Amino acid sequence: MAGGHDQLWKDLLQTFPGDFLRLAAPRIASSIDLASLAPLPAESWTDLPQGARRQPDLLLRASPRRKGEPAVLLHVEIELRFRSTLPARLWRYNRVLGLRHDLPVHSLVLYLRGGPAGPQTGVYREGSGMGEIARFRYQSLGLSGAPAERYIRRPEPLAWALAALMRWPTADTGEDRRACLRRIAAAPGLNPAKRFLLFNCVATYLEWDGRAEEELQALLAERGQKEVQTMMTWAEKREARAVERGQQEGLEKGLDKGRQKGMQEILMELLRERFRALPPETARRVEAITSPGELSRLARRVLSAGSLEELGLA
Repeated sequence: MAGGHDQLWKDLLQTFPGDFLRLAAPRIASSIDLASLAPLPAESWTDLPQGARRQPDLLLRASPRRKGEPAVLLHVEIELRFRSTLPARLWRYNRVLGLRHDLPVHSLVLYLRGGPAGPQTGVYREGSGMGEIARFRYQSLGLSGAPAERYIRRPEPLAWALAALMRWPTADTGEDRRACLRRIAAAPGLNPAKRFLLFNCVATYLEWDGRAEEELQALLAERGQKEVQTMMTWAEKREARAVERGQQEGLEKGLDKGRQKGMQEILMELLRERFRALPPETARRVEAITSPGELSRLARRVLSAGSLEELGLA
């Protein structure tokens, strides 16, 4: 995957890693300390001798529940659609990561479209005409064939966003969306940053009539909760549609000072949630950014950035 969709899913899984494991690999989830899950910096390597660049989508380190056992790595790939060549690629990644980190590596894949429905265990066998050499097991979670009604009732907030891509019993997209948004709006333990990520996923994949933001704000207002500002993939889709209609110039002119200020405030809220105490220089740098596109880009990177320096806001 590439572009804003790729970042959307990486942000979601990095923010809700325990939820993802409970949904995709419950056995692994029950064997590790979910509080110890920590994303590792993105790394890449070059295949030899061809020289193709490889980089895993997400790499997490976790500690087992049983004391004395070594840490483990969890490698997650996010696939737009099922491909029969993926298991071989997962196996290559697994071997490289295991050698580089000298730790056991469990591999998982999230299929947005196609693939086996729901959580499954896949097996890849490597061998030759002389027999089997290795047998590799991995976990997968396929969304498009899974029953949305079952996941919308799950306690994990991530499940409510994933349900947007699942199989619903009716063809009423608006009602499907409202079912997801009701769960997101009613959850008492979600901070604004997490609620924002979940809404962005639902609106991105179930936004057909332009009413997703209006519906969520109404649901939040009923519960006295704060509004969720949207400026990620869902917003990018709206901008793309405007470009197609030849309205890009009018769209840019319509982004007034109040909208810019609101985007700056949301970015600051995301930064405080991620880094806690912020130096005064950070606020001054954010106030100096007037481009909605730049504010949106920084907001997408907040949850995966390792430091304010990396964002250029130190």
